[in-house]
Amino acid sequence: MSREYIWFIILSIVFAYFLNRQRQNSRRIRDILRVLDDIIAGNENLRIHVGAQEPIAPLVFKINQLVDSYQKDKIKLAQTERARKQMLSNLSHDLRTPLTSVLGYLDALCEGMAGAEAEEYLQIAKNKAYALKEYIDGLFAMAQIEADEIQLNLEPIDLFELLRSELIGWVPKLQKEKITLEVKIPDEECFVVGDQHAIIRVFGNLLQNALRYGRENNFLGVSAWADDTGAHFEVWDQGPGLSAYEISKVFDRLYKSDSSRSRPGHGLGLTIAKELVQKMKGKISMESTPYLKTCVRVSLPKSKKK
Repeated sequence: MSREYIWFIILSIVFAYFLNRQRQNSRRIRDILRVLDDIIAGNENLRIHVGAQEPIAPLVFKINQLVDSYQKDKIKLAQTERARKQMLSNLSHDLRTPLTSVLGYLDALCEGMAGAEAEEYLQIAKNKAYALKEYIDGLFAMAQIEADEIQLNLEPIDLFELLRSELIGWVPKLQKEKITLEVKIPDEECFVVGDQHAIIRVFGNLLQNALRYGRENNFLGVSAWADDTGAHFEVWDQGPGLSAYEISKVFDRLYKSDSSRSRPGHGLGLTIAKELVQKMKGKISMESTPYLKTCVRVSLPKSKKK
């Protein structure tokens, strides 16, 4: 067998090998394109499968990652769209109902139909107008938060002192409404990293929430403490409380449960509190044992310096 013939056979084998590899790669690319076409057509649960040792494995892995990311974004977009539609529906109802009521009382007053109840009608219209203003203010605050227009000034703040100071302003209101207040805030200093105005807003929202939904037993509790994980405070009441499912939803925007606890409000106070706490790198949660203790707890990072 001549040397030239041997080289011819070797080159033929090499050529056949690479030709076969090219055909295999072409077939794999066609299979991948077919799967991608199916995914684009709407079958987003499909994924491309390749062996770990295949040369195109890293590329296929990245493609699958992109498909996963696209699917998650699409699901999130659909959830956002549903939430938007629900929010618009809630807004329409929550704004129209009190406004219609206010106009009804004012019309009765203007047309002289109230009679001896004129003063009562006027007071009711005033209360409903203030409630409507509170709701609109809450919506404005949420819009500012979502547009990232609220810039927090994070600095060392004596949390315990701030809570005590704010509670003083609530005492007349609580006494007027015959609410028993239980306070457990240590006398020592406890500095956290936060924004003073944001903490005051969060604390006020929690107090208002507890007063609104836990009024049945005329009780309000405020506790604060610190440990190795951070500084904490909670506001609690002894009202009807919420179920585990309702607790999982209570911080969602404009969420209203079926329980009596949520009927008077608009579902904004806790949502705003959550957004502000998260902007301060903190955590917020709720626990509920009906008619014993329903509390909202806030945890903030402690400051290393005063």
